[in-house]
Amino acid sequence: MHKVTQEDKFLFDLQGYLILRGAIESELVNSLDWAVVENEAIEHDESWAEGLYEGPLTERSKHGKHLTKDTDIKNQVRLNGLPRLNPIFDCLIAHPAIVPYLDEFMDDPQLVNTWSISKYEGMIATGWHHGLSPYDYSVREEKIVSPMINVVTMLTPNHPGDGCFAVLPGSHKKNFFMKDCWNDFRYSGLDTPGAIEITGDPGDVMIFTEALIHSGANKTTARRRTTLQYNHVDSNRLSAAMRDHHNTRHFWMPTSIRKRFTPEQLKMTNWMNYTIPDRSIYGAQESKVGQ
Repeated sequence: MHKVTQEDKFLFDLQGYLILRGAIESELVNSLDWAVVENEAIEHDESWAEGLYEGPLTERSKHGKHLTKDTDIKNQVRLNGLPRLNPIFDCLIAHPAIVPYLDEFMDDPQLVNTWSISKYEGMIATGWHHGLSPYDYSVREEKIVSPMINVVTMLTPNHPGDGCFAVLPGSHKKNFFMKDCWNDFRYSGLDTPGAIEITGDPGDVMIFTEALIHSGANKTTARRRTTLQYNHVDSNRLSAAMRDHHNTRHFWMPTSIRKRFTPEQLKMTNWMNYTIPDRSIYGAQESKVGQ
C-alpha cells in the first residue's frame, strides 16, 4: 500500500486533484482497454429500461438516465455499470494504489458508480459541472474530508488534443459562482479563464474531489481516447446513490456479481447489502442482507 505524503495532501487541497503516474500496471490496463473495446462493439440488452423513457430507448431521458451503452453524445461512447459487463473491471475496485488516498480523504468510501468514456475525433468540449458544493469540502486539523471522490484511470494516451479532462484548479473552494461571473457560461473547455488540461499516459490515475469544477476538452486527434471513472461517496452521504432507477441499475450490483469480490471490494460496496432496486431488474430478487 502506498503511503499518502504531506505533499500529496498539500497538492490535493491546493488543486482539488492529484495525478498518480503509472499507478495501474500495464497488463491490467491492456485488459481493461480490451474489455471496453469489446463492449463498445456489441449491442446490449436494454429491455430493463422499457417504460423509463419517453420515446425510443436510444433517447436519453430528461432526468439524465443512461442506458448500458450510451451513444447519445456525438463522437462519444459511454458504458455504464462496468462490473456487469466484464469481471476485469472488478480489479479497479479497492485497488491498492488507490485505497490509501480514498481512506485519507474520506471517512468511509463506498463505490457507487462506474463508467467508461471513449471520445472520438470531433467530440466537442462538455459543459462545466461539479458533484459537490464547495461547502462540502473541508480540512480540519490536517484531515481532508471530501464526501465524494472520483478516480479516473487513463487507458489510452491523454495528450493535448485528445479530449482530456479540463479542470479549474482550486475551484473546489470557490466563493463565487460561474453563472455570476460569466452570463450563460459563455466559456467552454480550455477557452475558459484558468482552465488547464489533465494529460497523461495509460496507467496514470487522476483523483479529484467532486467539488472541483471539471469538464472535457475538445477532441481534435484521430485516435480513440478512453478513461474509466469510479466514483466514491462516503457511507453517510449515500442517499444520492439510492434515489432513482438509473442509480440502482448501474450503481447497485447483485449477489451474483459481488460473490466474486475480494473482502476489500466487498467492504467498499457494503452499501449494496442494504439497498433494493426500486423495480424488478436482473438480480434485484436476490437477497443481499447478510451476504
